Amino acid sequence: MESLSLYSKLLKAPKDAPVFLSANLEANFILKAYHFGLFPWTSKPVAWWCPDPRCVLYPDKIHIQKNMKKFINLYQIRLDYDFLKLISLCRDERSRSWIDDEFITIYHQLFTQGYAHSLELYENNELIGGIYGLILGKVFFGESMVSLRKNASKIAMIKLCALLKPYDFIIDCQVYNRHLEFMGAQNITRKEFLNILQEKTHQKSGFESFKALIKSDEA
Repeated sequence: MESLSLYSKLLKAPKDAPVFLSANLEANFILKAYHFGLFPWTSKPVAWWCPDPRCVLYPDKIHIQKNMKKFINLYQIRLDYDFLKLISLCRDERSRSWIDDEFITIYHQLFTQGYAHSLELYENNELIGGIYGLILGKVFFGESMVSLRKNASKIAMIKLCALLKPYDFIIDCQVYNRHLEFMGAQNITRKEFLNILQEKTHQKSGFESFKALIKSDEA
């Protein structure tokens, strides 16, 4: 009954404004919040959002430009190899970022618990980009991506889609932008998104571990 009540309240929540504020982040609360489509977007205080519409990407709908094919295998891929370094890079490359020390600490905790994951790109063993997020069931909740080389963030998304496509995943991109749309992402209503979460977050991922989807030293 509590879940149904929260679901009903979220359907009536602001479409383009925080649903509520909290003083700080807590790992256990984050997991509960993601199940209901909520995500933190600022810190001190933490603003929790559940926008309508919601931007999502189905891995089998990824759009790969013809000129991208020569870049796809340019960089080495590693999964969950150095999550802390990638999330720190995401913070450092944004002049105004919600990713502060508390955020990094909590999401690294979620990484050690097996919920947060990273797809990292390397050039000559130097981290040059990637994407990180949370996996709950068959949903990858994308949090942030970063690129220090040409097309690195695009390649990260293409590779993520290739890895998750066989397992009937959906990728939560949170908020629309033209870059995501160009890659195949689409807006759906909040109601549709919440209905998808009710089903997919309670399914098994289909794989033993995210890291096992590819052997980093063979990428």
